[in-house]
Amino acid sequence: MFTETWLPTRDGVVTSLLTFRKGLEALGHEVFIFAAGSPETREENTDDRIYIYTGPKWEPYPDYRIALQPGPTRKRLGQLGVELIHSHGTAFMGIKAVRCARFQDLPLVLTFHTRVEDATGYVTQHPAREAALKSLIWSWHRWYFNRCDGIVTPTRTVQRDLLREEPDVIRRVFVVPTGIDVERFARADGKAMRERFGLDHTRMVLSVGRVAWEKNVETLIEAAEILKKRGEDVIFALAGRGPALEHFQAEVKHRRLEDRVRFLGFVPDDDLPSLYHAADAFLMTSTFETQGIALLEAMAAGLPVATADSGGPTEFVRHGDNGFMFEGRNPAHCAQAVLDSLNAPTQLRARGRETAKLYTVENQSRALASAYEQVISARLP
Repeated sequence: MFTETWLPTRDGVVTSLLTFRKGLEALGHEVFIFAAGSPETREENTDDRIYIYTGPKWEPYPDYRIALQPGPTRKRLGQLGVELIHSHGTAFMGIKAVRCARFQDLPLVLTFHTRVEDATGYVTQHPAREAALKSLIWSWHRWYFNRCDGIVTPTRTVQRDLLREEPDVIRRVFVVPTGIDVERFARADGKAMRERFGLDHTRMVLSVGRVAWEKNVETLIEAAEILKKRGEDVIFALAGRGPALEHFQAEVKHRRLEDRVRFLGFVPDDDLPSLYHAADAFLMTSTFETQGIALLEAMAAGLPVATADSGGPTEFVRHGDNGFMFEGRNPAHCAQAVLDSLNAPTQLRARGRETAKLYTVENQSRALASAYEQVISARLP
């Protein structure tokens, strides 16, 4: 597996890689990770199945690295007995994946994790330049798709988008969401976590993920302001860090919402189940998600969820049945969905848990292994 992002960064791509590696290895497969990273990460790595390729930070998002160092050699891939290349990005490590697949005559699979064209604001905010950049990105995607034997999408929503944009260059698409450890998130105690953050007697709405421009955090803040004006005793807690953290912290201070919006910072993976169980509801305001792994984690924990009606999350939430949806950039709709979640009946929580149980690590890993087998078989004479 080739990836542009790896530990210590924690984002959806890294979570997906860790999850599928664990699941595939449990099924008896060998998984090697070829990742961009810092010299420190490379020095500290002790896993002989992980290879770190160093390069400078990407200034708009310093957690990400531009892997300029040459990728694995033909000799190395031969020694490892690699049978298939799976890329999880289309930038520098993605190019290395294409090169390795070509030189070794191996099948190449790409997981389309991120709508990169929706994050062009990190490069330019000039409308004409942004439009040109979006067009350039799709031209690049077209080139990349042409070199893939198969493409994995986390949801049918993304599958439809790709087939609509590039119907002539995509050979085969497999819909394989990232699985979750349902039992791990179902069993936890949130009492200590509530005490840790001083939330003993307050209703808490949790959001988990990167604090980034594309995550639509402004809608959460404005919804918090609406509920405060209504006299609702609700605190919004955001777990995560990111390039827009200081901006949104300043915005919360400007609106005098420090008593209603809390930034918890990075929460270690081991603490996440307890954090979910400390909350009373879960909120996902992002309109950028191709899946929304945290949404399924929250549902597994029995939390009533509210999500923007855009992208991958809409595939898992049925409004009023196992969660709630709202118009993505409408703070008033978001505020109402939050209240609906906080007042949700027990049956809705139970249906959310049942939804999460459909996407276990084992189920999704078997689905990915099946996709691999089909891609490999298609290349046999």
